[in-house]
Amino acid sequence: MSIKFSYQYRLPACVLVACSLRCVSPAYAQDASFSQPVLSPLFLNPAYSGMEGVARLGATYQYRWGRLDEPYMLYAACADYYFDAFRSGLGLCAVSDRQGGGALTQTSLGASYAYNLRIAEQAYLRFGIQALVDVTATNASKLVFPDMLGYGSVAPAGNAYASQQRSDFDMAIGSVFSYRIFYAGLALHNLTKAPSGEVAGQIVATPRRFTLHGGCNISVPLYNRRFTYNRSSASALMLSPNVICGVQGASQTLALGGYVGLKGFSGGFFYKIYREKGAPSTGFYSICAAYSSGLISLTYSFDFGKVSDAMPYSPDIHEVSLLFKIKRQAKSSYFQDRGSRRKIQNAPYINYL
Repeated sequence: MSIKFSYQYRLPACVLVACSLRCVSPAYAQDASFSQPVLSPLFLNPAYSGMEGVARLGATYQYRWGRLDEPYMLYAACADYYFDAFRSGLGLCAVSDRQGGGALTQTSLGASYAYNLRIAEQAYLRFGIQALVDVTATNASKLVFPDMLGYGSVAPAGNAYASQQRSDFDMAIGSVFSYRIFYAGLALHNLTKAPSGEVAGQIVATPRRFTLHGGCNISVPLYNRRFTYNRSSASALMLSPNVICGVQGASQTLALGGYVGLKGFSGGFFYKIYREKGAPSTGFYSICAAYSSGLISLTYSFDFGKVSDAMPYSPDIHEVSLLFKIKRQAKSSYFQDRGSRRKIQNAPYINYL
């Protein structure tokens, strides 16, 4: 689990942490989120573990709310591999976010497994499960109380807010269906719904998170100089429209958009809507650009703009993702025979750069 703050807050994050810890009612945490979820497939859906026929190592850095004194920062890393002989994929992932200059940090370490099942010609269904250990920690020395900024006297006496740390075990499940160029997936995170506990005197609970995502990959052949179609995938224009819906507690998110790519270059555009129960919805835009040299891919994403007065300023989310692919060695005849009918699960085109 990860505690985040809505976009409408203007005060420094440290103040928000301090104020929230004084509340009597429970606080409902939100999971860490990515600007481009499909570029972090193991966090989006455990069924994507080993989604390609190569070993993959990826890392992501996110920086948001740059106008705050203490911006929000997120670090993530993942690795996965697909085993042909067993039609199974394994993945490892880690994510850590830092809020309020370190007043609140959350780290998750997870391992996932996915099995790929062929159910019909060109139709596949993949099931995935993920186990995680979440560690949430507070650093009282980083807290800033409103009285320090002239907003009143609320600073506690003594060590009422001593630094604390707690750990929870969590699980997630998911599945992905693909048929030809189409794909759709459903994931459920926080399955075990870690029991409520106290962090610096505040009761914290993490609601379950439901994610529904889908799209398709469309290859558009291009004309060559002789005015004939060139059907090589390297010379085709790739279009990948996508939709991602998420629900966690009182929060609802919707992302509509897609990607376009040609010869290692790719770009994307999404319109995102964020809504809290009982509050008007807010929206903003997200763009990304990616380049791949074959075994190394680099992607930059930026979320900007506001389309509602409920959001006082742009989220200003910068996200950079780096992916390494390691070619597999030549397979023995045993593995070749057992894996000959294997099909890698379909996914948004940008994942294959």
